[in-house]
Amino acid sequence: MNADTMLHPKKKHRLQIAEKGGPMGAVARLSKYSERRGAVLDVGVNRGTMALHLCRLFCDMPIHLIEPIPAQCDYVRERFARFPTVEVHQMALSHETGQSDFHLADHVGSSSLFTNTGDEAAQHSGHSTAETITVETNRLDDWCAANAVDHIACMKLDTQGSEFNILTGAQDLLSRDAIDIIMLEWFAIPHYDGVPLLDEILTLMRGHGYLLYDIFPSRRLKNGQLRFGDAVFISETFRKTRLPAAQGT
Repeated sequence: MNADTMLHPKKKHRLQIAEKGGPMGAVARLSKYSERRGAVLDVGVNRGTMALHLCRLFCDMPIHLIEPIPAQCDYVRERFARFPTVEVHQMALSHETGQSDFHLADHVGSSSLFTNTGDEAAQHSGHSTAETITVETNRLDDWCAANAVDHIACMKLDTQGSEFNILTGAQDLLSRDAIDIIMLEWFAIPHYDGVPLLDEILTLMRGHGYLLYDIFPSRRLKNGQLRFGDAVFISETFRKTRLPAAQGT
């Protein structure tokens, strides 16, 4: 693709996505200030609902869709075949490079590298494992080095509990502020066995100098206890060099 054929994000798409609100609305607002450097990653793409928004916001950049479930990968490859900058990768990201069991849930969107057989996780998650398969896993630092990705403009993580481990496997990228915008799902109470909760993610991100840009609580138990939600983080470098100066009281 050359300069004459390169796609360019449309302002109307950015405004439409921003007006819908939620975590992707926050990403849309931030995309206005992106340096458009490096690549964009959607990790845990599932059927590609969020990926479609990312393709509209960052159509002028390489976009990598990462999904470990073979049937979902086949569907996503067909759905996004019309986007020339999109590449689909059948694998999972984690804190180790190798292979791992992956637990396919009866509700496919709840599939995870983590089990939910413990009493508390089984009670809160509301799904069961239909099948366990073996998937390829990669550390984000390793995968980026192997694929010549030295910067990530935006990364979305929706991996049913693997978010913390993925960030642990991105120590080099995070230490260099090499990921500008991170949108991720978090849990406030266990839905999978041994999954780090929101407080641990906040501590990890703050340890690398990343700032919480916005947070979006989602489902609650009947007693009012928060279950899970989404959050958007930005690097300190992005905040200082790309975001307009803060205004207001």
